[in-house]
Parts: sequence; structure tokens; C-alpha cells
Amino acid sequence: MQKTKSNTKKIFVYQFETHFLIESATDNHEFYFSDKDYLTKSNIFFSKLDKDYVEVIYLNSQPSIVPSLYFEENMKSKYLDTNTVVSKSIVTDTSSDRKIKVVYSISDELTELLVKNNLEYSNNNYFTYLYNFLVNKISKSDGFSFYINLNYKSFDIIIFNNNEFIFFNSFKINDENEFLYYLFFVLKNYESSNKSDKIIFLGKFEKFKDYYEIASKYSIIDFVDLTNNSSIINDSPFFSIVNENYIRN
Repeated sequence: MQKTKSNTKKIFVYQFETHFLIESATDNHEFYFSDKDYLTKSNIFFSKLDKDYVEVIYLNSQPSIVPSLYFEENMKSKYLDTNTVVSKSIVTDTSSDRKIKVVYSISDELTELLVKNNLEYSNNNYFTYLYNFLVNKISKSDGFSFYINLNYKSFDIIIFNNNEFIFFNSFKINDENEFLYYLFFVLKNYESSNKSDKIIFLGKFEKFKDYYEIASKYSIIDFVDLTNNSSIINDSPFFSIVNENYIRN
């Protein structure tokens, strides 16, 4: 997948738990929710940007994954009942292979901000991009493949069985021991055999070396190691690389 040039003046907004980041071709700025004036300040910032279109990417909204075959539009809130705090607005992404629906909540305040500025926009969940990347990149293999996306204070696990997606979840963690606990809780549920199934880390980063080392003591590990680097999204380094090379084009 190669970058293509476009004349569209596109702005990216990345929504995190504590703040959102606005990224344009000329300027980047972070607005923290702890600042009581963040909406006013971000509105002023938006109004000054030269833009045609805004893409909002939610990294703070854990989705529910539903097979497209069984998805029902009027059940969206039910899909999220046990998964996350549900806002008034729930949206759905469709994966590039059209096999799954990604259901998640979005920020009503951010949406109102975009509407107020008469901006055309779209919403997307970070998981959708990770899934689309993996289904286009994974090699054929037998058995389970456990893909691990390490983030600051959390990790995502995405499981394929014989190249078919079967599971996703995200866990908040503080250290390697908590990571190992949740990881092997999931592996046990899928009766993984460490002789044949692999834990595959998305990216290979120095700051996560202790996590790689502790996992390697109990299972075969491998890496999806992209040589490109990006630091725009420090909380999620692998997604930052995917964002730079496969999304922002």
C-alpha cells in the first residue's frame, strides 16, 4: 500500500482519554479535557486552519466487534452494554474485507465542535485500522496467531485462527506482570499450545523490551516489525507507524 498525493486539505483529530490531538499539514496542537476552556480554545484553533475535511480517529473508545452477517443496526447500544461507557452517539465502521462491524461510542462534544465549524468529517476507530492492516499483511498460517499491540498503560490482543479473525480485547496494565496475567488468561481460554501457536508483537520498540522478554519465557514470540518510525502518537507507537504510512496519505 503506497501513499498517494491528494490536494484535499485534510485534518486529523486523534481522541484519547485525557485529550485530543489536532494534526494538520502546518500545525499540531493538543487540547486537554482538564482545561475548562479546552472547547473554546479548540474552536478558535479549528477556525484558523485551512481545511476541507476532518478525520476523527478514536483511540479511547474500546469497540465491540460483530460479524457483519449477524449485525443489526438497531442493536448498536446493546453491543456496547458490557464493554464501555456509552455516550449518546454510537457509530459503526466496516472492515475493508467487509467481514466485521466495529461498534463504538464517539464524543458528542467533539462532534458538536465539528458541526459548529461547518466541517465535513468522518469517525473511525483505531481498531478498524489495525484490523485492516493485519488482514492485508498476515501470512497464511495454521493454528492460532495472537497479535499484541502494546500501548502506554494498556495492550490490545487480536486473535486469528487459520487466518480468520475470532477475538479482540483491550486491557489496562501498569507493568509486565499485569500484562502477563491478562495475556495468559486469554491464551488459556483459547487452549493455546505454546509449541505451535505464536505471540506476535506489533512493532519492536526499546521501551517494551521487558514485555517481549517475559513473554518469550513462556511462548514462541515473533514481530511485525515495520522499519518506518513515527512519534506523533506516543501512547500507541505501532498505531503511530500505521497512521503515518497507511492512513495519512
